[in-house]
Amino acid sequence: MTKTAPGAQARSEEIAFDLPGGPDAALLLHGLTGSPFEMRYLGERLAAAGMRALGPWMAGHGDPAALAATPYTEWIAQARHELRRLEGARRVLVAGCSMGALVACALAHELPDRVDGLALLAPALELAPAGRLAGFLARHTPAARLFPFLPKRSGSDVRDPEARRRNPCMEVVPLASVGELQSLQEEVGRLLPAIAAPALVVAGARDHTVTVGGARRLALRIGSGPARLVVLPESWHLVGIDVERERCADEVLDFFQTIPERRGR
Repeated sequence: MTKTAPGAQARSEEIAFDLPGGPDAALLLHGLTGSPFEMRYLGERLAAAGMRALGPWMAGHGDPAALAATPYTEWIAQARHELRRLEGARRVLVAGCSMGALVACALAHELPDRVDGLALLAPALELAPAGRLAGFLARHTPAARLFPFLPKRSGSDVRDPEARRRNPCMEVVPLASVGELQSLQEEVGRLLPAIAAPALVVAGARDHTVTVGGARRLALRIGSGPARLVVLPESWHLVGIDVERERCADEVLDFFQTIPERRGR
């Protein structure tokens, strides 16, 4: 897997989390250029309810240069590796935000006997227009070599000012990574009808990064669906830490508690 710079790895170890609990467990996957901080509040709520919550640092996310060199297949491979750490749990649930939601779908398709349920937060099945343009340039032009990193003009896409201030996300977006995200979108789009794990989809009505239409399409097309779609009216993209994070966590926790224990595990 892609290695990160030593200082970046130290930061990742401080931000990643593994909150004890049992007998159920959840893997929580953050989004592109983000960190486990995006999933920490949800992880704490799940742990308080008695569920182990594992929030790893996704492959390549130690620094922008490492991320730019990381194909989407390594994001899935990293998540697969982390999922093994939860073997033996009564139920294994996967929650992902944005890119992490697509990786969660890929895991559920690849390992249907190990993923019992999905919580898909602001799934990045369809980017907003600026993101779609960036992905096109990355995949079909030399732009990623000429302009490898795009600055984030207003920081992370979260309405809550304190959460935005504390969020340790990257300050730039590797253009090549947006192209990889689009490739992951296409792959997950093909896999959706064959995904059997029950799913909940949560979207922010004021999201500037991905479209609610993409979340709605995912909820309708997933094989176990149609999945319940919850649209949070005041939230931007990072619904797990934004102004309606309590409701988001409530919805995920309530949904996970409805999933029956798998027999024979």
